[in-house]
Amino acid sequence: LSLNVWPFLLLAAVLVPALWRTERTAADPILRTSLFTRRQIALTAALAAGAGLAEAAIVFVPELVVAAFKVSESRASFMLLPIVLAMAVGSPASGRVLDRAGSRVVVLAGSGLVALGTLLLSMFATSLVMFYVSTVLFGLGLAVLLGAALRYIMLNEAPASERAAAQAILTIFTSVGQLVGGALAGAIAGSRGGGVGGYTASFLIIGLVMVVLTLAALGLKGRAAELAQLAHSTAERGEARRPAQV
Repeated sequence: LSLNVWPFLLLAAVLVPALWRTERTAADPILRTSLFTRRQIALTAALAAGAGLAEAAIVFVPELVVAAFKVSESRASFMLLPIVLAMAVGSPASGRVLDRAGSRVVVLAGSGLVALGTLLLSMFATSLVMFYVSTVLFGLGLAVLLGAALRYIMLNEAPASERAAAQAILTIFTSVGQLVGGALAGAIAGSRGGGVGGYTASFLIIGLVMVVLTLAALGLKGRAAELAQLAHSTAERGEARRPAQV
């Protein structure tokens, strides 16, 4: 195991409880811990971290391509084009589905596609056809998770006065996922000596994490409950804006 990475990951894990206690008692906290009492917000934060984790993994795809297909680094970067195109298509498409089917369906599809894409990439890394299939699935799923669905849940679930803080939670957890994902994937690949075996092991771990998050996303509200929460939030805002009776 790489001593340049794992100690810092362990230190970060140990310091999380200290950060949590500090934020709970702070007069003006960066992280509003009271919002995490709502299951929807806690699940959304976890999914945002997963999205950041998966996004960070893209950095290692060119290295896997170089090792698996013996191509130059410039050609390996060009082979990432399907991911970019898939993300360009997936983001607006998921927005349209969000309006019709609700966030639960969209988030489940996004996390499931990321999980499937990374697992296929870890198992069939040396197959050119499966590489493109897995990266397209990966790109589509990542576009969904980084799109509007998670933000919609946060805005719908947080009280009107806490919506900015809820969006900050989303940004923080996505950034944490990116930082941890890069370090974790690099550490796993390095501990296995790099090469195809090292990078496929990294994508396998990330894929398994996304499987767990996909199962967790089953706990999100369905469309009916989501619309009921939206109506309740709208009514609360209307009451707050109504002038007091003399």
